[in-house]
Amino acid sequence: MSNKIRWGIIGTGYVAKQFAEGLRLIPDAQLLAITSRTASKAQEFAKRYQVERVYNSSEDLVKDPDIDVVYIATPPHRHEADCVLCLESGKAILCEKPFTTTAKAASEVINLARQKQLFCMEAMWMRFIPLIQEIKQLIDSGTIGEIRTLSADFGVPTEFSPSSHLFNPELGGGALLDRGIYTLNLAVYLLGIPAKIMSQARRGKTGVDEEVAIILSYPQGALATLSASLTTYTSNQALIAGTKGKITIHEPFYCSERASITTKLPIFNPSLISTPSTKQKLVASVKSNSLLKSLYLHLASYLSPLTSRSSQQKIQPFIGNGYQYEALEVMRCLQQGKIESEIMPLDETLKIMELVEQIRDRW
Repeated sequence: MSNKIRWGIIGTGYVAKQFAEGLRLIPDAQLLAITSRTASKAQEFAKRYQVERVYNSSEDLVKDPDIDVVYIATPPHRHEADCVLCLESGKAILCEKPFTTTAKAASEVINLARQKQLFCMEAMWMRFIPLIQEIKQLIDSGTIGEIRTLSADFGVPTEFSPSSHLFNPELGGGALLDRGIYTLNLAVYLLGIPAKIMSQARRGKTGVDEEVAIILSYPQGALATLSASLTTYTSNQALIAGTKGKITIHEPFYCSERASITTKLPIFNPSLISTPSTKQKLVASVKSNSLLKSLYLHLASYLSPLTSRSSQQKIQPFIGNGYQYEALEVMRCLQQGKIESEIMPLDETLKIMELVEQIRDRW
């Protein structure tokens, strides 16, 4: 394989355009080919992004021997068929989230990719954003202690359209698959696979879930509360709270450049007291005076958040829209001969689709 990775894209919608913009920032990436069900859209896309080859069908695109990897940017209900077409044609794939609409379909695609020894990854671009990567490292290193709670929500009003896949249950619509999948993926990435699930949803007039609320409980005792909406604005933030501090990922959490990190310090921290004699006198006074000790114990929980915190802002700016980072991961894996990404492994993609089905079963 040459140093330059040559991409093909199936689909010309919003996310395909965002991905094409991201590829422009990667010197070793070439957007070689595009196809769409609508020929005029494919031609327009090719002109806008300087795409050399335009194909009338996905079947024609995957026959191009010069394409190294295909980005599948079609609606969710088409993902399985498009993935299978690419893999059967010997093409590596990056498939837009949600990977498929059912766990069975996800399993079949993954098994085929492994059988063919071809690279396959779900395009959960959130995981590759620099700030998310840094937060993952902070949590894994114990910076905020043992995680007790995680909360995340994703809600933006979307104008109703009967032709939109978002409002069509047969096309993989609904808040869970379009937006809740981000909150669920974040919880799995940072906390792992939950032991128990609770969920409720409000269905709209077409039958899709327009609002969904989820609670995940973990073996180690952590809880995750997640929500998603097609009709309302929510905070679009994430908060991870541990025994030693908390991290707030500011809006929009799935591609944020800013987080607030607060770590807890003990009230009697020797480093905060200027001289040993002062510290000794203070400690002795508390120990010897039962009234003072009782008062201290009563007020400690109220004073601690105000007097014993260390806060910092974490800024991780990036150029462009952020889609280039998932593309860079694909290219790194291809150049190293890998068929899976360690950051977005296929087993987690499958498990998340299984969780989606378990969540739906609660409705």
